[in-house]
Amino acid sequence: MGWFGSADVRQLLHNKFVVVLGDSIQRSVYKDLVKMLRDDAFLSEAQLRKRGEETFENDSLVEGGVRNGLHNGTTFREVRQYRSGHHLVRFYFLTRVYSTYLESVLSDFQRGPQPDVLIANSCIWDLMRYDDKHMESYKTNVDILFQRLKEVLSPECLIIWNMTMPVGFKYGEIPEGFCLQYMAHNLRMDIVEGNFFSATLANLHKLDVLDMHYHFRCNLRLRCRDAVHWNQVAHRKYTQILLTHIAQAWAVEVPKGKIPEGECCYSSRCFLWSKELTVWTL
Repeated sequence: MGWFGSADVRQLLHNKFVVVLGDSIQRSVYKDLVKMLRDDAFLSEAQLRKRGEETFENDSLVEGGVRNGLHNGTTFREVRQYRSGHHLVRFYFLTRVYSTYLESVLSDFQRGPQPDVLIANSCIWDLMRYDDKHMESYKTNVDILFQRLKEVLSPECLIIWNMTMPVGFKYGEIPEGFCLQYMAHNLRMDIVEGNFFSATLANLHKLDVLDMHYHFRCNLRLRCRDAVHWNQVAHRKYTQILLTHIAQAWAVEVPKGKIPEGECCYSSRCFLWSKELTVWTL
């Protein structure tokens, strides 16, 4: 994996439209990408915690969020957009991998502009917030999503399916609003099953897959106390993995520069960070 600085990111995504679909973890993926388009600093703890705010790093809230009231229900909506002279990044919050709301998002793409890159993931909400046949519904909906993406998006669009990161479980760790504790207890294994199915299906649909469960399996110390979310160090690693994949997909040379002094040191079993960084806890 290379190391992208802010200037590298701006060059790689010059005149590109990037869309991020998914839950609160994907919101942080969007935020870290926007942050890197502006400078090399990490997200702050407050920036990671906030949701639905009117503005973040000069982006804008397009729909939902604080305008409709913040809540943990499945009807929560949040659409964000960052626009500069040569970059466009948009985030759609999803509580289910496929739904009537997702069809409205696809309608946005049909009206234009079409994204150059679409980064998607949804799993935890699907398995925790709906009926007792959650896994069967999830598998059906993932299949529909992939079919619809191929039907609606341009063949030139790079579609990246991110497998869900590892979750933990101890009594009381699951965030408020999630479903019954016996379901939470099985979530770790359900995530593995959902990841395997979605990755296999994405491969059949000829979509790109990034195994974020694998990449972060040895970095569990960067997970927050709720055992679901991750801190700013983890999200910078996540962004670097995404950018490396995008560059390789476009046959663009990946920067080979050294990690700046005081920044993160990545390895499969070790993760170091500067003392200035805070750990995001709930």
